[in-house]
Amino acid sequence: MVMTMNTKGKIMITCEESTFLISKKQQDHLSANERLQLFLHLMMCKYCRRYASQITWITKAIYRMRQRVEQQSTHIFLTAEQKQKIQKALRDQQMD
Repeated sequence: MVMTMNTKGKIMITCEESTFLISKKQQDHLSANERLQLFLHLMMCKYCRRYASQITWITKAIYRMRQRVEQQSTHIFLTAEQKQKIQKALRDQQMD
């Protein structure tokens, strides 16, 4: 796996590298080396721990919100009249 930041060969990574790995962890799996480097950095840096906590909270909140929207959208029904109004508005918009 190719990283865009060079964290290889270092025992302690910088906060910039740490935030990169925290963000990457939300979308992808970290290598064993990356996980170790991030773990060691987070043990020492309260600011990056706070950032990791905030990113995790935001990700979970978005996931929960998406689930609610999907659940609610399955219970929305339009009347025939509402559908006709929407179709007419779309046709009128295409003519403009």
